[in-house]
Amino acid sequence: MNQKLKTAIFILLMVILVIPVIQQKTGIFKVKPLHGQADPAAFPKFSIKTWFTDEFQVKCNLAVEENVGFRPGLIRLKNQIEYTVYHKANASGVVVGKQGYVFETDYIRSYTGRDYLGDYFWDQKFNRLKQVRDSLAARGVKIAIVLEPGKATFLPEKIPSRFLRFKSDHTNYHAILSQSERVGIPVLDLNRLFRDSRNSSAYPLFPKGGIHWSSGGMVLAADTLIGFISVALHFTVPDLVVDRVEMSDSLRDTDGDVIEIMNLLKAPKHPAMGYPVFHFAGSDTIKKPKVLVISDSYFFNILGAKIPARAFANEAFWYYNKSIYPDTWSAPKDTADIDVPKTVEGMDLVLILVTERFYHRFDWDFTDVLYHHYFPASAREYRYDFMRGIVRNYVWFDDIQQQADFSGTPMQDKLIGNADYLFWLDDQAGKIPHDVGYFRLNIMKDPAWMKQIREKALINNISVDDQITRDAIWMLEKENQ
Repeated sequence: MNQKLKTAIFILLMVILVIPVIQQKTGIFKVKPLHGQADPAAFPKFSIKTWFTDEFQVKCNLAVEENVGFRPGLIRLKNQIEYTVYHKANASGVVVGKQGYVFETDYIRSYTGRDYLGDYFWDQKFNRLKQVRDSLAARGVKIAIVLEPGKATFLPEKIPSRFLRFKSDHTNYHAILSQSERVGIPVLDLNRLFRDSRNSSAYPLFPKGGIHWSSGGMVLAADTLIGFISVALHFTVPDLVVDRVEMSDSLRDTDGDVIEIMNLLKAPKHPAMGYPVFHFAGSDTIKKPKVLVISDSYFFNILGAKIPARAFANEAFWYYNKSIYPDTWSAPKDTADIDVPKTVEGMDLVLILVTERFYHRFDWDFTDVLYHHYFPASAREYRYDFMRGIVRNYVWFDDIQQQADFSGTPMQDKLIGNADYLFWLDDQAGKIPHDVGYFRLNIMKDPAWMKQIREKALINNISVDDQITRDAIWMLEKENQ
């Protein structure tokens, strides 16, 4: 190798090393920032204490790494290579399906039934919901369920094949439908509507590079919801009228929400999307209902389009039954800060909207909060309550679900096992009173006893659950003799 070549290579290496530093200090080149990323770590202040505890060095290394010049572009280059060559999405919980359609794994998990909570859980949930429904009805408030669609159910043929080996007929989706019918709760099944409308729709109802319904799909959902409130629930609401549909190759709103957080150099091609332009007819001449919506992020599209403001007498959206919107846009406001029963009783209608990803979380404990308010003296259902606590804990729930996949054990068995373990721990610590609920759970944990319970329930012509309660009361009375 001659000296000129060596010098040229050396200069090139120096340029490669120096240019990022120059960019970091001057920002001379405009670099597109990353989506969904926190601000880069700040450089720490030096102190003797943090130097000797190694804290300064760790924070300094992180700051150098996250502030290096051209970092966003280099990450996008890496992501683009891995997406193009390996069909890999470098975004948490995102997988690339067939023909480039992207999914979040939680939707696939729900579609395949891998997060099915089991008959026991859903029996308890809807037994409570029925009593809450009756209590609210006595106060002039109606309640209904709206099952928002999911992309996995909408496009199952685009899901990577490795996920479909877990497919089961037992899903939380089917449980909610059957339980709602059992206790007589009105349901609007938008999941089925979207699936049935897929081939007839003039525009995509789900975007290729997004996870929420498309803007056009949202308008279809809102129009159907308003019709449901009018026809099935007998409230007077204005009509949503679509004036025209603007077709566009440029994505708007949330139609590219997943592709954006994948941070690629170039977004993949997508079909033209439909953006309906609409108005409401008769909204100023009718008495509109006060509506409370308990929902997930899907409802933000509807709220942002000012549909509740024009269709209802109010805007009231409890995100995950926690953050209160639109109030939180001005200052954080939480359901813990208000009198929940009093607020609910001031409504005409309560809608529980939940998408495929969260069918297992369903109402985010809304039913249970009101149940304990209206029936404070009811027997404690320990197993169910511990199961609810596990479902609320994302990390624990995901871990149990993965264990169930690995071992081939049904998810519901793992969930019940963990709930019973928590009960045992609290019982050992003396935290569980020996009440009716205590004996109910001990009966349910005993297979031989449960066999007798089922036989006695048949003889007495009562439900198995009622027979468990009878035996639990007998055990309690016997212990207190």
